Amino acid sequence: MRDYGKEKAEMKKKILLICSGLFVLWAFWLIENSLYLKLKLATFGSGSRVGIAVLSGDKVLTVGKGAMPLMSVFKMFVALNVLEHQEKDKVLIVTEEMINRDTYSPMLKDYPVVPFKISVAELLKYMVSASDNNATDILLAFGGDIRATQDYVRGLGFPGIVLKVNEQEMHENIRNQYLNRAVPADVVKLLRVVRESELLTNENKRFFEALMTETVTGADKIKKYLPSNVVVGHKTGSSDRLENGIKIADNDVGFVRLPDGREYYLGVMIADSPMSDRDNAELIARISKIVYRHFEENRRF
Repeated sequence: MRDYGKEKAEMKKKILLICSGLFVLWAFWLIENSLYLKLKLATFGSGSRVGIAVLSGDKVLTVGKGAMPLMSVFKMFVALNVLEHQEKDKVLIVTEEMINRDTYSPMLKDYPVVPFKISVAELLKYMVSASDNNATDILLAFGGDIRATQDYVRGLGFPGIVLKVNEQEMHENIRNQYLNRAVPADVVKLLRVVRESELLTNENKRFFEALMTETVTGADKIKKYLPSNVVVGHKTGSSDRLENGIKIADNDVGFVRLPDGREYYLGVMIADSPMSDRDNAELIARISKIVYRHFEENRRF
């Protein structure tokens, strides 16, 4: 005699197994095809606040919420303000009063005798490509201090980018390193606006792109896992650590140009990180690799 109750239970079990299998396959497909989920998974377990922005065309994908400390990423804005409003061929005289000997400044290795003469263009190279702190504060003073740069970015339509302190002020009080801040999406959007609009002359656009592509800091961040035929123009930012060992910020923001000419913008900003500098950089590098592969495979987000 057939046991219909048992057969019904077996059928339900088979249907449940099939549905479970289909759900697992769907989940794998979703993860494989969703850039957002891949990036979200990449940041899981870092113990840090991680903000990511990917911009392609008019579409922007973001992971994480809230403004992040900019650190040296803000030097991009200083450079853009100077390029739009000042003559880069102008020569300045740098005096001892303009120099901080207790800060990161590769410029002083090349110019050990003070006072010295230097062009605005060369100061821009030191500031952006080498992330020189003295060059930054000299250019800020030349261009009307940090408030002038704040007014500049607001005038471009980005009131959420907050600029309050220069390099000297950031090093006088470590907590000041939180004051210059922005959401990653605003940073990449501003970068695109300047590169793709008529705000700068074509000559200054090329000059600014060279500053970004010749950056010597952060080879272990956005660029690390990208092929050599991919062009990367970027600006890094790295903070000090609080007394408890927490790193205030570790950042890399820029544009990536694929061999076929397509471009996308990527900003990765890590805040309040308990990880080592090496692990912070590796997280940024892995995120960049995920984004690159997504675009390499011509996927959308």
